[in-house]
Amino acid sequence: MLSALVKRLRKPPLSFCFCTLAIHKPYRRRAQLLVADAPGLPWVVFTDEPSEFSGPELTAIRHEPTGPMAYDFLTTLPPMGKGKGRPAYHDKRFVIKAALEKFDTAIFIDADSRIPRRIPKLPHFQPGLALVKDLQTNIRDHVTRYGSFRLGALQKVAIELFGDAAALESAPWCSEALFAVTKDGNESQFFDAWDRGAQILQLQNLFTGEGGVIGLAAKYAGWAIDYKRINKLAASVLHEGNGPKGE
Repeated sequence: MLSALVKRLRKPPLSFCFCTLAIHKPYRRRAQLLVADAPGLPWVVFTDEPSEFSGPELTAIRHEPTGPMAYDFLTTLPPMGKGKGRPAYHDKRFVIKAALEKFDTAIFIDADSRIPRRIPKLPHFQPGLALVKDLQTNIRDHVTRYGSFRLGALQKVAIELFGDAAALESAPWCSEALFAVTKDGNESQFFDAWDRGAQILQLQNLFTGEGGVIGLAAKYAGWAIDYKRINKLAASVLHEGNGPKGE
């Protein structure tokens, strides 16, 4: 009992931040509300208008998108994926990577989310990914049930990373609206794999399937998947969802 107490007292302080991607006015507005829901906590925001964000614990960094963002699909681009597609926000990897340069854990939350409840005390996240349990399944199973038109592209990503599409059956699907990434020295492999996967999908003009690329990248980095530690936070977060937002 005494040894357990000493171990807890020696545990280093939690080093985490929240982060989000806020590109175009509708998402900047929502991100401002989201950040205000968690005052006093560290945030990293990648945005096309950093001047619209301020706060003692907030770092806003200018970012030019590398591909279409949600608002583009309402203004200049046709719907993708037989009308069922959504833009793939692969650029969120840049804000997560920036956050991990200073913090051990980056908790990504989609900008169109709110935290109406008090944020619970956060645990010490283990290295790897912490995912919500709602979509606890492998990539092949998820894509087979929701958007099978993405399967071919994700198979190409699996073959690029592992030489075999069978990885789709062992890599997790990542519910990307809320997840945590905790570094352990292998994060460069994770981001390298995500870069390669994003490029494969975007070269095919496929703007959905991001959760599969993230799951394959985690497997490539040898990371564990935790479906428990983020659940209390998930219960406090409401995600608007429902596709691209207008003004």
